[in-house]
Amino acid sequence: MFESRYEKRIVMKCNEDESQFPIELLNLWDLTELEIIGGNFTYFPEDISILSKLKKLSLISTKISVIPKEVFELPNLTYLSLKNNRLNHLPNLSVKSSLKQLILGRNYLTAKSLETFFNDTPHLHYLDLGHNVVDDIPESLYRLLKLRRLNMESNKLHGLPLRLKELTELNHLSVDNNPFPDSERLKIEKNFNITF
Repeated sequence: MFESRYEKRIVMKCNEDESQFPIELLNLWDLTELEIIGGNFTYFPEDISILSKLKKLSLISTKISVIPKEVFELPNLTYLSLKNNRLNHLPNLSVKSSLKQLILGRNYLTAKSLETFFNDTPHLHYLDLGHNVVDDIPESLYRLLKLRRLNMESNKLHGLPLRLKELTELNHLSVDNNPFPDSERLKIEKNFNITF
């Protein structure tokens, strides 16, 4: 595969005392994959849009609580992991995202914070919302007609709307460790072919 020689990947492991995003990364305009693990960042630069060739971006355990819309709007970005941070809302996008895989597990996201977000992510086929505080399926999630895998484990769900069946491509649904009443568990097992 000749293409791989043009791929430029960087993995950075940061210490707790590193509180500034490594701004020098923005000079690497040909970067295609970036993974940052750890750190104590409170700010993520909007200038990330300079890295227009990025295809994969992982910001894991960085303690970021706010992520700029420019990240989601990167034209070639198809994979984004924001796992184990402090996100409690996502930005309103001004253009449609190219994302196909989005990992938002282990944050503080609610159904209300996601109410309209997925309206602008039409290409998603993998979505991880596990270990958040989502208590209902966000309205915008029903627009994800290409969604194949959905992880909603360890949230605050008390039920699963039958409307989820509208997502005809969905073939994997994880909902363990939610506070479903017994009667709802029986309904879920019957309607979604899930066993707890």
